[in-house]
Amino acid sequence: MKKIFFTLLVVSLAFVGCDSDDDTTSVSPDAGVLSGGPFTFLVDGTPDMVTGITTDADAVGTNSSFIITDADGSILGLPPTLEALNGVDFDGAGVGSCAIYYLRYETISGLEAGSNINDLTGDFDTSNSIIVTRDQGANAGVLTGDNFVFCVDGTPDMVSGISTDPDAVGTNRTFVITDADGTILGLPPGVAELEGVDFDGAGAGVCLIWYLRYEDGLTGLTAGENVDGLNGVFSFSNSISVTRNEPIGGAITGGPFNFTVDGTPDMVSGIALDGTQTGSLKTWVITDDAGNVLGLPPTLEALEGVDFDGAGTGVCLIWYLRYEDGLQGLEAGENVANLDGCYNFSNSISVTRS
Repeated sequence: MKKIFFTLLVVSLAFVGCDSDDDTTSVSPDAGVLSGGPFTFLVDGTPDMVTGITTDADAVGTNSSFIITDADGSILGLPPTLEALNGVDFDGAGVGSCAIYYLRYETISGLEAGSNINDLTGDFDTSNSIIVTRDQGANAGVLTGDNFVFCVDGTPDMVSGISTDPDAVGTNRTFVITDADGTILGLPPGVAELEGVDFDGAGAGVCLIWYLRYEDGLTGLTAGENVDGLNGVFSFSNSISVTRNEPIGGAITGGPFNFTVDGTPDMVSGIALDGTQTGSLKTWVITDDAGNVLGLPPTLEALEGVDFDGAGTGVCLIWYLRYEDGLQGLEAGENVANLDGCYNFSNSISVTRS
């Protein structure tokens, strides 16, 4: 039995030692298994890179590269190394899906961006693919509607005609009302609730209306917080402004005045404002005791230059007026009861001409 085993061993060794006339050893490329992922990103303007991908230690082939394709196999990129692959920003590719392959090859044709991975020819091997899904992040789109200008006068002021973008996306949605500094004042969930907000009650100032689309997990979306503190996946639309004007005529002091109509000029003096006045535009208004406008001195200096002796006997009233653009009916001969717009009168000072 020992003699037979020895003979077989010698024969086996002799067979292994035989060599043919061809000394070239051909090795078929083998990309092996690509590990890591899959990955899911949101397209939100924030760079998205893959990490943790590893190639097979037993992969063989003189040349190597990674291949990134779209869902149809079209080659989008050829990162030559793992480091280069980890530097690819998939957010910039927009919504869709990519596939990452590892490639080992000896000779190959068609390996270029724009070609299809299915059209490669040569001596090569590709690994399995890792899928990178790029989902649509929140996008609030464009909010349409005019800017609004209201007068704070005790009459309810509501917005209307605002519409959201039909292409807006995001699991959750709401309107956000902020002040001019971004502090959240209210969160109407829909158009109906937004149009029910009385902006007159907010007093003078400027509000901004935004449309917000967002994903679960958003933090900081609370009245009193600032939108700069939101944290999560979200998107704001453009804003629509709501300007709330509140002219204040305030109080005026001085007088009353009593003059004798005798041909001697009679001017008022010592009239002063109390400093509480607000409003974009201003003027003094002189009316008769029925409210008919007799004159509109633009300044206190001009008011003190009015000769009341020339008006004859009767009673005049001096008012201070603050108002906003668009006021109608402010002219001599009209009655202040017919003014239309955003305005506020001070108290009046009487001028009696005996």
